[in-house]
Amino acid sequence: MDKILIVEDDVDMCNLLSDIFKEEGFLTDKAHDGKSAIMKIKRHKYDLMILDYKLPGSSELTILEEAKQIRPKLMVMMISAYGNEYIKAKAKELGAIGFLDKPFDVKKLVRKVKNILAKKNKTRLTAPHRKAKKRNLNERRKKPWQ
Repeated sequence: MDKILIVEDDVDMCNLLSDIFKEEGFLTDKAHDGKSAIMKIKRHKYDLMILDYKLPGSSELTILEEAKQIRPKLMVMMISAYGNEYIKAKAKELGAIGFLDKPFDVKKLVRKVKNILAKKNKTRLTAPHRKAKKRNLNERRKKPWQ
């Protein structure tokens, strides 16, 4: 089951997103500031982080940068009411896979998250599957007297 960290300083919005993603079958965790988000990322492995651009006590893209240093494979979806083209380009450069402007359609966010995680899970399953298939082929090639 995929685990999502939701980092949003608006407690009501954070709880709403958490409830929605739980209903969709995801495990969720919440943080309301950058410091607690980084502490959680150090302690737990998340498949995806939904990160608000502006958080109290942290400069804009610092949390994204720190999170990617700690967990380079962590996928990050940014959300913000303050996104301009420069910020979006910088977030992408730092490793964000998407950026939604507030107010956003929650269904669109859910759809994007599902698509992102489906691609990640497909990639995750492909490599071991190929190895198992190759192993089975090699076993079949062995002669019964060997």
